[in-house]
Amino acid sequence: MQPSAIRLGFPIDGEPNDEETAALSFARRIVDDVEPVPLREVASGTVTLDRFDALWWHAHAPVSDPHTVAVCRDPICAYIADGGGLWCSARALAQVAALGIDPVPPDATGTERVTEAVGPLWKAVYADHPALDGLDGLRHHIRPPGSEGPYARYERVLPERADVLAATYRGTTDVPTEPAVLQWRLGSGTVLGVGVGMEFAQPDDPDTEATRERFSANVLRWLAGDADHETALATGRPKTGPELLRYRDALADDPNRPRFHPTPPANWLNDPNGLIHHDGTYHLFYQYNPGGPYHHTVHWGHAVSDDLVHWRDRPVAMTPDPSGPDRDGCWSGCAVAVDGDVYALYTGGRDGWQRPCLARATDDDLTAFEQVDDNPVIDAPPPALDLLSTPGEPAHFRDHCLVREDGRWHHLIGAGLQDYGGVVVSYTGTDLTEWTYAGPTLVADEAEPGVVWECPELLRYPDGDLLHVSDYSHVRYFIGEFDADESRFVPDSRGTLDPGAFYAPQSLTTPDGREVMIGWLREERSVSSQWEAGWAGAMSLPREVAVIDGDIRQRPVREVERLRRERLHEGTLTLDDAARRLPVEGTALECRLRVDPTDATEVGLVLRASPDGPESTSVRIRPDRVVVDRTESSVDPAAHADDVAVDVADLSRPFDIRTFLDGSVLELFVNDRRALSTRIYPTRADATGVGLYAGPGGATIDLDIWRLGSAWPALSDRAEMMPSPR
Repeated sequence: MQPSAIRLGFPIDGEPNDEETAALSFARRIVDDVEPVPLREVASGTVTLDRFDALWWHAHAPVSDPHTVAVCRDPICAYIADGGGLWCSARALAQVAALGIDPVPPDATGTERVTEAVGPLWKAVYADHPALDGLDGLRHHIRPPGSEGPYARYERVLPERADVLAATYRGTTDVPTEPAVLQWRLGSGTVLGVGVGMEFAQPDDPDTEATRERFSANVLRWLAGDADHETALATGRPKTGPELLRYRDALADDPNRPRFHPTPPANWLNDPNGLIHHDGTYHLFYQYNPGGPYHHTVHWGHAVSDDLVHWRDRPVAMTPDPSGPDRDGCWSGCAVAVDGDVYALYTGGRDGWQRPCLARATDDDLTAFEQVDDNPVIDAPPPALDLLSTPGEPAHFRDHCLVREDGRWHHLIGAGLQDYGGVVVSYTGTDLTEWTYAGPTLVADEAEPGVVWECPELLRYPDGDLLHVSDYSHVRYFIGEFDADESRFVPDSRGTLDPGAFYAPQSLTTPDGREVMIGWLREERSVSSQWEAGWAGAMSLPREVAVIDGDIRQRPVREVERLRRERLHEGTLTLDDAARRLPVEGTALECRLRVDPTDATEVGLVLRASPDGPESTSVRIRPDRVVVDRTESSVDPAAHADDVAVDVADLSRPFDIRTFLDGSVLELFVNDRRALSTRIYPTRADATGVGLYAGPGGATIDLDIWRLGSAWPALSDRAEMMPSPR
């Protein structure tokens, strides 16, 4: 590599050791002008930093004098804010708090034996980061096995101000839970932290050495402004709607990424939280991990809507407090309005304990929440119950629902009983901070050891009360009566709300009195596949849920029709033991069928079909069941391929079936009563075809198909159909 005309400062803490000397020697091969910069001289003002284009602090040993580093804080921060670049590698990453770069330092630092080659596992949204120029893929080894070396990374916490660019790739294993490459923006300048093992003095493997040197040269030239690169999305932790929209735009070409189902801007999404209609706006909070597309260190993400179907990203509303009871995550909870203020009651996780915490919105837009004093509001689970304990989690006691009745709050919490199974427990109180244990509200009627009832919710209707819980696999519902005086629920009937990927739903009441529910649609592919995609998780369409005549009803909200962009098919078809490919293609469709499958035994709707057949998904409509056949949905072995089905034998015919296809999401409703949601992951760009078939008896099918638009109006309206190769 030809040296660049860059002025590089190389901070040194005391006398450089062999590794720091080797790194300095490497820098001189890349950069014409490299000057060692003793930290004590920066602290004393003897050396000014503004003459350097970039700084590289490669610390192999612990700092000798923390006071010196602290005194360097102001000049280094001023240098960065004025447009300078700083690279902190190895142990130097551990000093970001001391330097004033981030209040949350890496929580895992030290020395470890490297038994497998190690390096960064890059996030998909940063595949074009300047540091990766000339490198292929998201996984790179920059250090071979065979020695001990320093590391610094975030494991149980995340930085407050940085964006995570990469986690750790060890051997052939992705380790998403070890974020080790971070980027901050301070003023006009940039800080890059690389805590994954990287050494220059040790004997090296030729491939690893070449990757390490290419990566290091890219970083130095980019930070010094000597490379023609856009900084892409790397602006520190994205905070605003426009910044988050850049995430969405970077991932918009993924044909399996939903367009009209709510998704995270990037990274990870699970349970909906704090659903509320407030001051004319619908607010959807959700479990969000800004560290990457995996479940860990959850925050509360935030999206808003005026109509339940078009959404806008808002800043992350709640972040774990490194010194608080929610250090390990702001887990699921609900939101309520009290005297004009909005409060979130959620589970804070720390050291395995799960405790109820309370936070108050800081403004009418619910932009952020701040914890009230004296959290947690319940110090410990009820001692009267023998709650399930598992390694690392002393008591499973989490997720919250609030119901107000006769001047009193009823606070429902999900839990599990040791050696038995699920339970919902209740507390009562006149405010949101003082709670009295009221006992179990509902206990599983059969033993299921190890099961926890998560995310309980109680909805009250004139024709019966509905209590639902999530049991790790599905959403169970109970219809009966809630006795508010005794805090007990007496069920008359029970069932499964949605036997597919639908989980942990939560509801809100619309201004016109409808109960509208949104659930998490789980991924059904490998963690590595999620990492490659750059995102994980979607929300269901909002569905109206009611109890009528003691039976549950479910249908998509009427506002879904606002997503319709173009009618692709309308009319009646007659099929007799035949299959027909329709002149329709797409990955974002609403299909409405009215059909009686009795004579044909089975009628099918085929979606995401490739022209020559390797990939397709069939919705098999039978007199007693509707089955989504995923056996040929994807040739990717990491995607789930089992059938999912919903019973419809007791429903009247013809069946009225509304099917919503949205990338990898398939969600259907039968007669406004049954619902089924699942996930599919075709790999082929031409897997966009639509077809019908009927069994030997034949069938007449009324069919309407619409192309649906995006839920994100600010995102460019990209064409959702991808032409098949001819």
